[in-house]
Amino acid sequence: MAESKKVIKTTTTTSRTTSSGSSGKKASLSGVTRKTIIHGTLAVLALTAALSYSFVKDYVIDLGLLLPPIQPLNTFGCVAVPGLEACEDVHIHHKSGLAFTACGNSELRKSWFPPMVKLNASADPRAFQDKFVIYNLESGNYKAVEIKGLPTGTDLAFHGLDFYEKSPSELVFFLINHRRGGSVVEVFEYQIGDDFVQYKETIKHELIFTPNDIVAMGPRSFYVSNDHKYAKGVMREIELVLRRPWSDVIYHSPEETFVAFSGVASANGMTSTPDRSTIYLSACNGGGMHVLKPRVDHTLEEEEYIKLDYFVDNPSFDADTGSIFLAGHVQPLLFTGQMKSPGVPVIGPSKIVKISKKKAEAVAPSSASKSSYKVETVLVDDGNQISTSTTAALDRQHNVMLVGTAAAAKGLLRCPIPKGF
Repeated sequence: MAESKKVIKTTTTTSRTTSSGSSGKKASLSGVTRKTIIHGTLAVLALTAALSYSFVKDYVIDLGLLLPPIQPLNTFGCVAVPGLEACEDVHIHHKSGLAFTACGNSELRKSWFPPMVKLNASADPRAFQDKFVIYNLESGNYKAVEIKGLPTGTDLAFHGLDFYEKSPSELVFFLINHRRGGSVVEVFEYQIGDDFVQYKETIKHELIFTPNDIVAMGPRSFYVSNDHKYAKGVMREIELVLRRPWSDVIYHSPEETFVAFSGVASANGMTSTPDRSTIYLSACNGGGMHVLKPRVDHTLEEEEYIKLDYFVDNPSFDADTGSIFLAGHVQPLLFTGQMKSPGVPVIGPSKIVKISKKKAEAVAPSSASKSSYKVETVLVDDGNQISTSTTAALDRQHNVMLVGTAAAAKGLLRCPIPKGF
């Protein structure tokens, strides 16, 4: 997490032993010392056991290792949008009734997708030809639009995205693009009604090395999550398996780029309130979500950490209820295992929850859970209909919940908002 400088004062005391004590006193001191060592050792062992138990318990729960067969919940009425695969992130511009996403090829994600250490740079060329898609909520039609001005032959392997509204009809898009030459942030501009986006620039920085998702803060400023400290190799495996909190969030503007928040177990999806006063960051390997507040200097301060029970992905903010809808993976080892098998459909059980602020009187100081947020399960699927869910974006005017997926042939699903949510 973002840290302020701390000065720790250390006081050194000197004790003197005189020779006027008897050998019995020395023996007594020696006995006290032995007891202290024994008690200290037992305390360390007890702490280690407690921490190990907590680690194993959370690991088993978050990975869904002991779950009974998954029963679909609230999936009735969900329909896949034909022709779209692997649409990782979705954002809705409610004033225009348009949703924006970027989609790829679900099978070729197994060859090239750096966030999952798929690094075959010689993969089928289609692995580097993702599409920027505009979906009309009213008609249900979509179009993969042209990206004007983009240099010919540029790799397109999109991931997270967000937009900044310059005016009600002018949007600036930021998209994570995992090029073979290194991951970058692409900047596009879009005029509502156009059938193209205009490429403006590519942002590459040494601090942005494993980018996952992004929150737009201005026409050229944003927060971006690095989902791992290590992009590949043994240390990447250690970071993943031991769920080390080594990832971070970067703030970028034309004037400066720096670490805004650190200490995250795989900083993944991000979203914010419309006024950008609160940012929500999912810790995928941590199975939880950080609630963050931007400071004046653009560093981020943690307000709360919400522990969940699955591998969380992209959060979406629902302005009508002030709640977060958070999609993710119930049994992620099934998903990651199938990503190693060419030709095998990816069946990743999915889950979406709603996270809402509790009323003040509902947060009892003496309660076991001190969280100021309530978590409700909205949708669950065994992966046969909704696989590898990564986001759930809502538009209540059209009663639509758009569910994006990481690596599924059914890349984007249109669902009715379940009753009561």
